[in-house]
Amino acid sequence: MLTRHGWGALLLAVVTAVIGRMFGVLELFVLGAGIFALVIATLLWVRSRRIMLDVQRRVIPEALQVGEVGRVELRITNSRRATTSPLHLWEPVSGMGGASLRLAPLLGGESVSANYRLPATRRGTVVFGPLGIDRRDPFGLCSQRRTLSGTHEIVVLPAHLNLALPSGNGGTGAIGQHLRMRALGREGTEFHALRDYTEGDDLRQIHWRASARSETLKVRQVEPDGLRRCTVALDTTASEYTPESFERAVSAAASAINSGARSALTLRLIVGVADDLRNTTPIAAMNALADCDVGGTGQQMPISAPKSEGLGLFIVVSGSPDSAAVSEARRQMSRNDVLIVIACTTRAGASSAFVIDCTDEARFVHSWVAVTGGRVAFDGRVA
Repeated sequence: MLTRHGWGALLLAVVTAVIGRMFGVLELFVLGAGIFALVIATLLWVRSRRIMLDVQRRVIPEALQVGEVGRVELRITNSRRATTSPLHLWEPVSGMGGASLRLAPLLGGESVSANYRLPATRRGTVVFGPLGIDRRDPFGLCSQRRTLSGTHEIVVLPAHLNLALPSGNGGTGAIGQHLRMRALGREGTEFHALRDYTEGDDLRQIHWRASARSETLKVRQVEPDGLRRCTVALDTTASEYTPESFERAVSAAASAINSGARSALTLRLIVGVADDLRNTTPIAAMNALADCDVGGTGQQMPISAPKSEGLGLFIVVSGSPDSAAVSEARRQMSRNDVLIVIACTTRAGASSAFVIDCTDEARFVHSWVAVTGGRVAFDGRVA
């Protein structure tokens, strides 16, 4: 197709030829014909040279979260034997515009690398490509545009902080002390050692075989059940959030999942009424959070859980502490779980000691530290 300069040259050729014909000026007529011939020649030249490029993409780093800046590397190979002309490349990036690149002539079979920055401004799936190619003749009169097939996808994970959870049977924060008292009040399930029977011991813990070989009764000594599980439930009810507070809610849920993984807890993620990922991995949970959205009204989240050993945390991320999702969690969760509510729109109505304020990031970090007893690292994040 003709470029703007090409249309201008064509118009000039017509005007010059007409004037030369009307006034009998042979030189102008020849000049107009020559310009017209040049335009036709460039059209034929552009159409006769096929573009055959092989494109490979790589994103560095492979896992990005919101707020980070990555780099997309393109490896472009000329699949023809003939040398290419200078090319203009356009790489569309879904939701982020695209990148414009200029490529010098490539010899047959030659490869070249090009890269551009990728600021991760929003979570979710990002699609790169297909790559658009614009080739022009040396005079800039004609261009040929072509789109190469093939795309590449990555998932931008929600922003999350490195937060600490109580380890073992407790911690220094309010939730840690509560877990310690809960653990000491349980019989425990993990065998630790044998000891002599003392008055008041549970008769069910007597080890009869060991007692038969000894002069005194022997009792099984067990370790109290520690924290083993972490369930994170993200309420996606639209009426609970503003657009900004929902993004904070997703980030808070991602931070909780990341914290549970760092503490080597068994993870479960509930997202609205649609997704219930049991015994999930951190990357699978992050991918589910990356593509989630508000929606679902009047439906109950699948909160009920099978009975299991050990204590667990049930973290409900919602707009307010008295939301329907929080009420349902109190009613349905296991008796071995301790409820923590992360309120992202308003903290009004909080009736529990374990409510974390997430109406902004600074309050979220401060409130999390107060509840869990985690320490703040030098970069302002919780370690």
